[in-house]
Amino acid sequence: MVPTINHWTGQQEAIKRFRVALEAAWNDGSRLPHMLFVGGPGLGKTELAHLAAREMGVAMHERLAQVVGSMSAMNGLLLQADEKEIVFLDEIHELPHATQTVLYRAMEGGQISLQGRDNHTMSMPLRDLTIVGATTDEFRLLSPLRDRFKIVLPFVEYDTDSLATITIQRARTLGIEIEDQIGSEIALRSKGTPRLAIRLLESCHRLARSKGEERITMIQFEQTVTLDDIDAIGLGPDEQRYLRFLADRNGEAVRLFTLASALGIHQRTIQSVIEPFLIKSGLVERHAQGRAITEAGLRHLGFISDPKVSVA
Repeated sequence: MVPTINHWTGQQEAIKRFRVALEAAWNDGSRLPHMLFVGGPGLGKTELAHLAAREMGVAMHERLAQVVGSMSAMNGLLLQADEKEIVFLDEIHELPHATQTVLYRAMEGGQISLQGRDNHTMSMPLRDLTIVGATTDEFRLLSPLRDRFKIVLPFVEYDTDSLATITIQRARTLGIEIEDQIGSEIALRSKGTPRLAIRLLESCHRLARSKGEERITMIQFEQTVTLDDIDAIGLGPDEQRYLRFLADRNGEAVRLFTLASALGIHQRTIQSVIEPFLIKSGLVERHAQGRAITEAGLRHLGFISDPKVSVA
């Protein structure tokens, strides 16, 4: 966890706007405005929500949206929060539309409707709370709900320098001794995502401890990435198999169902887990006819050698 906002690394634009909201709330003695954090998994959305609560000195009521699937569950959650406290809904786009409607009406009117006996409806005021939502797909939110968030903060992938700093900071927090060079090596294999950097750091630490050693050395780092089958840019075993399968098709586009069948991986996993980084990095292209490996993908696999060309 980041101790204070002053210790946050990366996401400069989002943090600048968050800091303005935080300082305004401090100066006015008010709650934070409703905020929506948008971006891929592992980029720090949940951590910033926890930091917001700590900086404001208030409690945070955290829920996965999947478990707040009914209107009564949403009402119960909102009623738990006291003045200025934060209700954090992770993967908020997973809320059913009816529950999203309950939420945006509560955000707008500061009250909820409860069904009493004989279908009698009564209104109950809410305390002056803050809703913070985190989403990887903001367009699955109803427009009225999306519009109720006063601040929308986009979370982007981290650069390697920021990831190296985060890795070293986390190692110190966990009491792990680590050679400085390893922070940079981990950053290069983390796909711009702190969560992956920390996962690889912890894998290195496990390997060091399995040998009875306290300090992570470069030798142990290299043994870890070999053991976990992580390549030079962070591709794991399934991503590497995916690339090799496309490379063996000699440039022919391959349809999704063929890939899923050949690799034994569910189509949704291919689309949501394996392909995003490969496509963003220019290793794979998606066409109407299917997926095809690019020249950069072939270079990465070593099928073409040209030191002047590098992966994005």
